[in-house]
Amino acid sequence: MPSVVESGALRMGSIVGAGAGSTGARSAGVPPKQGGGGCAGPGGRRRSTRAGLLATMLAVVLVACSGSGGGGGGGTASPSTSPVPTASASVTSPATSGGTAATPAPTSRGTATAAASLGPRADARSWSSQPATATRQATRPVRLVSLRSGTNVENGVHFQRLVLEFAGGVPGYRAGFVPQVIRPGSGAPLPLAGQADFELVLTSTAAHDDQGTSTLRTAPDGTGQSGLSYALAGDFEGTVHIGVGLGHVGDFRVVELTGPDRLAVDFRS
Repeated sequence: MPSVVESGALRMGSIVGAGAGSTGARSAGVPPKQGGGGCAGPGGRRRSTRAGLLATMLAVVLVACSGSGGGGGGGTASPSTSPVPTASASVTSPATSGGTAATPAPTSRGTATAAASLGPRADARSWSSQPATATRQATRPVRLVSLRSGTNVENGVHFQRLVLEFAGGVPGYRAGFVPQVIRPGSGAPLPLAGQADFELVLTSTAAHDDQGTSTLRTAPDGTGQSGLSYALAGDFEGTVHIGVGLGHVGDFRVVELTGPDRLAVDFRS
């Protein structure tokens, strides 16, 4: 690259110097010496030298401009930008101390998951939102004779109580929150008030006698003072289904009582 620039500067200097010498001689009124041309004298040599320097400087400026220009020829490359690293996130399920996934909280009907206790239930009498069960073998069906509800306070804890009274003992049961209570046999949903459905399934139990007459001394459905609703959902082949409607999913417990035989299902307010 330097050799090209230097040779170009010399050629331009020679041309400019020759022209300048001739012009200078004519303007001074002194004819040039024969055979020497416009650059023959000392003045012509000085003008030629100055013109050569100017031409060299002009060539350097032209080269510098062509190296730093953008559009026409060989502009400078734009600086490259490194992509911003993104952190990857992983989602894990909550686990208990034993390494197994914790049981998810029950969900309310048509709403998001409600605040309720997680983890296994210690026993049916402890407060938890997790299911409660009791298994019993009966020689003959236990008769359901009463359904009623009310509001109670115990040790500063407010709760709604559903009481089931029996004749012939206390049956086995499964109790817990469900997405919707379904009538056994027909498969139709049981209409209940509130946003959360609770189902109580009584085993080896009947709500009628041997002639098919209802043994209930109270209405098969009702609504408590605090809005708890309940209804007999099914009575078929030794199994009784009862649905309960509540305002939200929460902790409950099942307490067995005697004199008379009863099951009390308490729902914490």
